[in-house]
Amino acid sequence: MRTFLACSGIDGQQKAIDKLETLVRQRHPDAILFAGGLFAPPQSDESPAAAAERRHRDVQLLEQFFATLGATRTVAAVIPGPTDSPLRAFLMAGINARSQSPGVHLVHCTIITARDVVISGVGGELTEVEDSGEPMVRSSRTTAEYFLQAFDTAAESEKILLLGSAPKGVLGGSTGNPVAGDLIDTYHPKLCVVAGPSEGRGVEQVAHTTIVQPGSLATGSAAWIDWNRDIDEQVEMIGPPA
Repeated sequence: MRTFLACSGIDGQQKAIDKLETLVRQRHPDAILFAGGLFAPPQSDESPAAAAERRHRDVQLLEQFFATLGATRTVAAVIPGPTDSPLRAFLMAGINARSQSPGVHLVHCTIITARDVVISGVGGELTEVEDSGEPMVRSSRTTAEYFLQAFDTAAESEKILLLGSAPKGVLGGSTGNPVAGDLIDTYHPKLCVVAGPSEGRGVEQVAHTTIVQPGSLATGSAAWIDWNRDIDEQVEMIGPPA
């Protein structure tokens, strides 16, 4: 595998799924890397009726998202974002999609191998101690380190890691996630794709890891990674300027 479409942040919008489908059709990547953010965050003052309607829309969007990935006939690696709750529903949809479309993979706390590449991920908000699937998806440091053991020892030399949080530094700023930074430092993937808003999208090189924050598909942003190019030309940001 040499070319990848990195993306996140559908944020409950059908137009963002359409954008994803269009980009795959135009670019023909070897793999799609989705770092979470399928659902829009709930409003703090949401009424019970509005919450029920939102959940109904989320179920429809979830089905449409995985159906679209399957229809592309492209390898897709997916993790949930912090607002992609309840986690059990997201995981079940991914399992069902995998049974119908072998190229679609949930890599949350697991790994897949595709040709010469191993891909893994830890979805949701990364925390020091808390794991939760409702009302927010969270993964603790211990959970991440436990499930990434297989990623660390995989024989494939080219490793890709998907994280739901950007580390401190160029992409995450001073409020970036320290657990994300530690995971990158520990497992040294060749490529790490992290979720975040379009205004914070960009690329950061940490040792031999290229970290890409592609922005939000809901605003038309994504990133194209081509390992056939020189290292300083491998990442192309897609979409309008942030």
